[in-house]
Amino acid sequence: MAVSTLAVPSMYADHHVTAVRKALSGLPGVQDIEASAAFRQVTVKHTKKATKKALAEALEKAGYPAGEEEPVEEVPSHLGDPSWYECAPRSTKTDPADLEMSGDFRMY
Repeated sequence: MAVSTLAVPSMYADHHVTAVRKALSGLPGVQDIEASAAFRQVTVKHTKKATKKALAEALEKAGYPAGEEEPVEEVPSHLGDPSWYECAPRSTKTDPADLEMSGDFRMY
């Protein structure tokens, strides 16, 4: 099984991803399609029946021509790390006013 990655600069939203997946899924030999609007690329696992040229032609026919830019080979490390969003240490302190209101006041 072969893996081909194509840059698709005009694929920048979810409905574009759906259209690209639909265009490529009809080709003989296509096994799996991973399309990313964030990286603007599509990765296709396929047999020898589907060539990279055939994939590019199918994208062109669907209105999403393959671009000249290099596809991203690796996912950036911050996307694979679940703690990438933690920019600073977090501290939590209870405000005394919240403790005073913790009784019946929270019901109203």
